Amino acid sequence: MPHGPRVSEIGIAWTTWRLRWRLAQEALKTLLGYGLQCRPVTVYVISDLHLDENDDARLFRDERQGRALASLCEKIAHDDAELVLLGDIFDLTAMTPPEKGLRRFFAKLAVEAAPRPRRSVAELVRAGARANPHAIDALARLSERVRVTLVPGNHDHQLASAEGGAALAAVGLRVERTRSVVRTIAGRTAVLQHGHEHDPGNAEPAGDGELMTQALHQAVIPFLRAHGPQRHVRMDAARIVALRPEEAVISVLERWLDPKTFRRFFRAFVRLLALNRKLPAPAAWLAGFVSVDRIRTAAERQDRLWERTAYTAIDALQGKRRLPHAAPRPDLVVFGHTHVLDWAVQQRPEGDGMYVNLGTWTERCFDPSSPPDRSLPVLVLDDSGGRLRASLSDLAQDAAELQRFEA
Repeated sequence: MPHGPRVSEIGIAWTTWRLRWRLAQEALKTLLGYGLQCRPVTVYVISDLHLDENDDARLFRDERQGRALASLCEKIAHDDAELVLLGDIFDLTAMTPPEKGLRRFFAKLAVEAAPRPRRSVAELVRAGARANPHAIDALARLSERVRVTLVPGNHDHQLASAEGGAALAAVGLRVERTRSVVRTIAGRTAVLQHGHEHDPGNAEPAGDGELMTQALHQAVIPFLRAHGPQRHVRMDAARIVALRPEEAVISVLERWLDPKTFRRFFRAFVRLLALNRKLPAPAAWLAGFVSVDRIRTAAERQDRLWERTAYTAIDALQGKRRLPHAAPRPDLVVFGHTHVLDWAVQQRPEGDGMYVNLGTWTERCFDPSSPPDRSLPVLVLDDSGGRLRASLSDLAQDAAELQRFEA
């Protein structure tokens, strides 16, 4: 007659089951970044660094912002925390010329300049890494010690691809890549996204926003360097790329250039934009007759982007809309993209919600002449005695705390 399993077989089965359970726990620990029963992890968040290559029109200065980032990375490593890089960490768009029309643009304005070649993602990332050794070395060392998560933005959307991942690894950045970061802290849900998804001109690659950035860096800057300002005017060509919104370039150039030169520039610039929007040739030619006032109106609308983005986040906190990338309903929403610091508390019956925009680490400019904003914002999220705490500080002011939220 058949016999039941022997004791030795039961022991082996039990040992095997325990081993599998332990392996499953380790796998979950790796997946989530923390074990089933371990201390809460602090999360540091920065956004919109815009690392690019060596030239006179850089948004990120490695000697200033790079050294500040290195100091921050040392603190994060000491705290055994996580760093979230919330989009536009590289400015691959600025390093890429428009697909066509650049030679004609230079010829129309009598500028002796040759368009740069278009490069692969790996070449662009290598160029950005070479130009910013303090920043890249610090991030590379940090990524060997703690969890570093990178969210591709509209200026470095290429990093979401397999080629982008390989390019990051080649410069030593061992990062996780995702379009949406979700963290549960003290029982509250934090959703972190770059935020360009709510900006129609930048929501998709190769949109109008990407073209504008390419044209500013690769067409307008070389023209200004070659031509210079009108008499009695001091001009800093690099200031153009720090303007937000970027469309404000038109009003600034009206101050820097004499009227005749400005009219020539404006027609050539608008036709360059139209040509790369893949319009039919007659339509691209007619685009040269678009009025300055029409562009100025577009700039005024884009200048309110930070407010429209905040309304989107507040609606998500209230449960009136869903955030993209299948994100859950949030208690805390963090965006970047707008280059405007924002902090909005939303009172709710189930507990206060919070929206934060992290602005930018670039030297943001608003007009032709006033000093730039040199702030270096950092958001820290942690569990403070069972309460979600969000602290916004500015490294440029000796890490002075700007805002604090606890719920």
